[in-house]
Amino acid sequence: MTRVLLLAALLSGPALAQDVFISADDALKLVGKDGVRFVAADSEKEFEKGHLPGAVEAFAHDLQLLDDVRKCKGLPMCEATAFDYIGKTLGIDAATQVVVYDAGMGVNASGAWFFLALYGHKNVRILEGGLAAWKAKGGAIETGKGKAPTAKSFKGEVQASMIATRADVEAAVKDPSKALILDSRHKLEEYTGKELLAGLTSHGKELTVARGGFIPGAVFSPWTKYAGNKDAEADKPTLKDAKDLQKQLEKLKKNGYEAGKPIITYCHVGLGRGSFQYLALLKAGHANTKLYVGGWSEWGNTPELPLGTQQ
Repeated sequence: MTRVLLLAALLSGPALAQDVFISADDALKLVGKDGVRFVAADSEKEFEKGHLPGAVEAFAHDLQLLDDVRKCKGLPMCEATAFDYIGKTLGIDAATQVVVYDAGMGVNASGAWFFLALYGHKNVRILEGGLAAWKAKGGAIETGKGKAPTAKSFKGEVQASMIATRADVEAAVKDPSKALILDSRHKLEEYTGKELLAGLTSHGKELTVARGGFIPGAVFSPWTKYAGNKDAEADKPTLKDAKDLQKQLEKLKKNGYEAGKPIITYCHVGLGRGSFQYLALLKAGHANTKLYVGGWSEWGNTPELPLGTQQ
C-alpha cells in the first residue's frame, strides 16, 4: 500500500494521533537520541527566539519554489533539489525519525510534514501542540541560529498522488464535476484580491503575486474552520475531532460536495494552510483529497488563467 493510501486509511480513524502526530511527552524521550531530527517549520526569526534542542529550521512557506513548480509537474521543488535540501541542508536520510513542529497551530508544521511525506520520507510526525506544548512539559529550549547538521543523503519515491497539478485544477474549473476546489486561505482580503502575498521563485528570490483573487469556482473554506488550536495553546489538538470535521464537510454540500467526489485544496503556496486542510479532510474521512501546491502563487502569476468573480 502506498504511503498516501495508508495515510488515508489511518487518518480516518483513531490511529491519526499515533501515525501523523506525536505527543510532547513522547517527543521529549527522543531528545539526544541518534537518528532523530527535529524540524522547526516557522520563520528563521521565530527559530532564533527559541527552538527544540538540535533542531533545524525549514520555514514551510519557503519550501515551495515557483520556478520548480512550473517545470517539475507541480512539485514544490524539483526532485533533485528537494532530495539535496532534505539530505544536505536538513541532515535527514531515509532512516531518520523526524518530528516537525511550529508554535502550536499546526499550519506551518503541516507544510513541512507534507513536503517530507510527498518526497517519500516514511517516518515524519507533527508535534501535537508544537512549541507551546513542549514548553508546558518543561522541554529544553535553545536560542540563536543553531548548529548546521551533518549532511546526509536522501532519495525517496515521490508520492505524486498527493498533489494536483495546474492542469488538474484547470480541468476542474472547466468541469466542476471533476473536483470540488477549496480555498483554504483565512483572509477574505486574499480571496477577493485586495491583499497580495509574496512567495519564492527560487532560493533567495521573492516575488509578490501579480494578480489577486481566487480560482474560478473555488469555495472559500478557511483552514481555521478545521483547526482545533488556532491560538497555539499547549493542551489543545491541532485538528478538530472527526465528527466536527465531518459536519464541516456536510456544510459544503450546498457547494457541490459529495462523499466520493475529489477535493482539491489550495492556499498561497500550498505548504501551510492548504496542507493543513488536506490533513483535516483526510481525518474527516475524505480520502480522495489532493493539494494544489502551486496555489495562488502559480495561478495569480499566470496571466492567461481566469480569475474567479464573486456572485
